[in-house]
Amino acid sequence: MPRNLRHIKSYETFRSWTSQFYNVTWVVNLNKQSNKMKYNIEYLGKYLKRPPIGETRITSYDGKIVSFKYLDHYTNTTETFTLPVLDFISRLIAHIPDLHFRNIRYYGFLSNRLRGKLLPVVYQLLQMNNNNVKVYTPWRNMIQHTFKYDPLKCPHCNNFMVLTETNIPLVNPINPIFLNIANGYYPLL
Repeated sequence: MPRNLRHIKSYETFRSWTSQFYNVTWVVNLNKQSNKMKYNIEYLGKYLKRPPIGETRITSYDGKIVSFKYLDHYTNTTETFTLPVLDFISRLIAHIPDLHFRNIRYYGFLSNRLRGKLLPVVYQLLQMNNNNVKVYTPWRNMIQHTFKYDPLKCPHCNNFMVLTETNIPLVNPINPIFLNIANGYYPLL
């Protein structure tokens, strides 16, 4: 801390000191225009990031339920998903990284720096054509092909079962702090 702020030793003192800045009109001083576009983009890239979901994709909100559109990559169609507000908020804030957590989108042969050189080598080693298209395969067909049985056929009576519900446990459970925030409780950090 600078010498003039060394008296701040607790969260309450810090919060008291920062409260003076909330009702102040801020003026952003931008540097002179630069012709170094690569430098400008690298600089702005540190501060700009796309949100997990754009506002234009939210189709309806009635105070209790949120509906939004998303692209289903398997079928290449736009689908609509509806869920309660608190579930939507908890899913949304799960994208906020923890303090000092560094996000890496691609690494290894998929990293931006290496993909141009290494991805063709990976395709060649796997004997794949770069133009391979992913085809949607329903889960039932995958199980039939792999394990040689129909998961919807009852092994006892040989009648076909009707799928009414699925319960999928979260691989990465939502952080309890995010659930508390979604429910309106704001923990002091």
